[in-house]
Amino acid sequence: MEYFNLLEFKKEPFSNSPEPEFLFAAPQHNICLQRLELAVRLRRGLNIVIGAVGTGKTTLCRKLIQNLALPVAGDAPAVETFLLLDPAVAGRLDFVRTVASILGILDILEDDNEWQIKEKIKNFLFEQGVQEQKNIVLVIDEGQKIPDDCLEILREFLNYETNSFKLLQIVIFAQPELRKNLAARANLLDRVNYLYHLKPLSFMQTKAMIAHRISLASIEPDRRPLFTMSGMVAVYLATRGYPRKVVSLCHQVLIMMMIRGKSKASWFLVRSCSGKPVVHGSRRISWAALGLLTLAVVAFFVVQYWTGLPVNVGQKKHRPVLSGIGVPNPSATIAPAQLNSVGNNKQTDNIQVPAPPAAIELSKKTETIPEAANASAVHEKMPEYLGAISIKKGMTVWQVLATVYGNNGQEITQKFLEANPQIKNRDFMLPGTVIQLPAEQGNTRPLKPETILVLLENSKNLENIYDSFLEKKNLDGVPEILFVPFWNQRDGSYFAIVLNQNFKSLEEAGKAVRRLPLELAASAQVLSQWSGDTVFFNTRLAGN
Repeated sequence: MEYFNLLEFKKEPFSNSPEPEFLFAAPQHNICLQRLELAVRLRRGLNIVIGAVGTGKTTLCRKLIQNLALPVAGDAPAVETFLLLDPAVAGRLDFVRTVASILGILDILEDDNEWQIKEKIKNFLFEQGVQEQKNIVLVIDEGQKIPDDCLEILREFLNYETNSFKLLQIVIFAQPELRKNLAARANLLDRVNYLYHLKPLSFMQTKAMIAHRISLASIEPDRRPLFTMSGMVAVYLATRGYPRKVVSLCHQVLIMMMIRGKSKASWFLVRSCSGKPVVHGSRRISWAALGLLTLAVVAFFVVQYWTGLPVNVGQKKHRPVLSGIGVPNPSATIAPAQLNSVGNNKQTDNIQVPAPPAAIELSKKTETIPEAANASAVHEKMPEYLGAISIKKGMTVWQVLATVYGNNGQEITQKFLEANPQIKNRDFMLPGTVIQLPAEQGNTRPLKPETILVLLENSKNLENIYDSFLEKKNLDGVPEILFVPFWNQRDGSYFAIVLNQNFKSLEEAGKAVRRLPLELAASAQVLSQWSGDTVFFNTRLAGN
C-alpha cells in the first residue's frame, strides 16, 4: 500500500532519492545553482560546493546537470556532463583510468601508464572542445573522497586550455573534510573559480520546502496544509533545517498520519516520529500513547484484511527472475561507463561503450515484483489476457489498441470488444472502467535473437508501465518510443517502454542513450541476445 495514494498524492512527496524537480530553491541554493551554471557555460574551470551531510548537495548536483542539459539561445556550445559518483580510488593511475572511462575514451590500453592516459584525455578534450565545439563538464560527487595526490591530477587537467577557455570544466560537491585538503594545496585552491559553503535551512525556509514538496506531489496543489504551525516547529527542532533529515522525518510523519487516520500533523505527532519524548516525566501518558498506536496498527491491518488490500509490512519482497530474456532487473541502473546486455541464460555481460553524459547511478524508485512461488516454473501456454488497466479521462478504445498492439484494425478491435462486453460505446469509456487486454496470438511476432533495443522502463505490472508510457511519450527531446508487451515460456508476460529502433550494434545503441534527456538516460539499458521463444505484441516495433 502506498501512503501517498491514501493521502491524495500523485507521487511520493518525501522520497529519499535526489529528484531535481523537488529541489527547493532557497536563496542560498538558488544563488549557488546560478553561479555554478554561469561559471560552467563561461568555461571558468574549477568550482567547488562544500556542505555538511544532508544539506542538499546531491539534489543540487542533479539539478545542475539537468539545467546544463537544456539548450541555450545563440551559438553557445552544447554542454556534455559526465558524473563521477565515487572518486575513492587506490591511486593516481586508477584515478586517470576512471576519468577516461567516464568520459567514454575507448582506446585506453591495459598497459598504458599515467602519462599516456592523461595524453589521451587531453587529446579527447581538445577534439571535443575545439574541433566539435563542445563544453565538457566533469561533475564529482562525494569529493571529500578524492585522494590527496589525485587532487594534483585535477590541477593538471585545468592546464588543458586554449587562449580563451579551459577544455575541462570541473564541479566538485564535497563534505567539509575537503577544506583541509584544499588548504594544504595552495596551487589548487588558487585555481578555484567559485567556492560555496551550503548551510542548513532556516525555519521559514524549512516550512517553505515542506510546502513546496507537498504542492508538487499533491493531486490538488492548493490543498490545505498537512502540518500545523506547531508541527512545523517540531520538524525544525528535530532536524535543525538539514534537508535530508527533514525529508526523512516528514516521510515518517505521513506514514503515522495514515496509520492514525489524521488529516494534519501536530506537534505531538511529529515528536512521536522523531524519537524524542512528547511529555517529560509521565510514564502513564507514554504507555497510553503506545497502546493507542498499537490499536491503530491492528485496526489498519484488519481494514486491509477485510478490504482485500495487500499487506506488505514485514513481508520479504523478491525481485523477479528474468534471466534469459534480455530484460533487466526492474531496479537496475546504468553505470557511467557501461551498458548492460543480458544474454540467453547467461550472466549479464558488461559491454564497454561510451558513457552517456547523463548516465547517473540514481536510486530510481521502481516497483519490485513478488517472485512467483516456483521461480523455475515454465509458462507452457500464453495466457488469455495480458492484464487489466483502468480507463483515465480522455482515453479511447482506438488509443489503447494502437498503444498496446500497434494497430486498431477491425480484427483486434473485435477481439478486444469480445473480451470487454461492458463497453457499449467504443468511442467513449467512462473514467475508472477496468478493461481486459487479450493476449491475441494472431497479433504476436517472434523477436529475433540478434535484436538490440534500448529499454527505458519495464515491469510485470501492465497498468504501471502503460501510465508511465503516456507520461514519457510527450517529453521534449524524446525520440519515438513504444509500449511493448513481451512473452516467453520461462517468464510469462512482461511489459516495457523501448526506443522504436533496432540498433545495428551496442555502440550505436549507446550513442542513442547519450542523446536522451537526463531523466531517461539515467536508467536506460541496452538489451540483446534474446531467448528464441520470446514474442512481442506491438507490430510497430522496428526491425522485427
